[in-house]
Amino acid sequence: MRRGFVVIFCALLLFAGLSVIDTEPANAAESSLYWGSRGEAVVQVQQALNARGYWCGNADGIFGAKTYAAVIKFQRDAGIKTTGTVGPLTRQALNLSNMVNKTPSRGGNTLTMVATGYCSCAKCNYPYGGHPSYLGYPLERGIIAVDPKVIPMGTKLWVEGYGEGIAADQGNAIKGNRLDLCFSSHQEALDWGIRTVQVTIL
Repeated sequence: MRRGFVVIFCALLLFAGLSVIDTEPANAAESSLYWGSRGEAVVQVQQALNARGYWCGNADGIFGAKTYAAVIKFQRDAGIKTTGTVGPLTRQALNLSNMVNKTPSRGGNTLTMVATGYCSCAKCNYPYGGHPSYLGYPLERGIIAVDPKVIPMGTKLWVEGYGEGIAADQGNAIKGNRLDLCFSSHQEALDWGIRTVQVTIL
């Protein structure tokens, strides 16, 4: 049980008028691929990684553990920040600047939920800094903390304004129709703040 008052406090600072600086392009989050992403764009990344010797298994279009590990190794070797997320710099290094990145089809049940943001830093994870998610996944974009009484652990989700992720974490402040979305940086979590969003169960 990790999500607590720290994340909510950080988010409230935003509403109190905290000035933030957006260092990423406006559409960077939408165009990034991360653990839990699926589709043709993931296939292209997997094929490119395999072709360069960063084996991630068959190009099945599912961004899972093997693809994540291959991305991390490629980023490290290419001198790119090792986030495990395929953003503009990683796409460019893989020569995939024009890759297809379609929004996945969504046909499951849709819920209205309140979503906050967190990251893997010590502030957001006190006193569990350095620990993985509840299901053992690395704390990266795409990991979502939920109330397991509302959404079972391991459920794939599509969150409005955030994208696809997996219910893989829990928190003592995440009860009922609440989500806590993992981001690649503390600043991104602050930028998200507190939002009411539509959540689709995939």
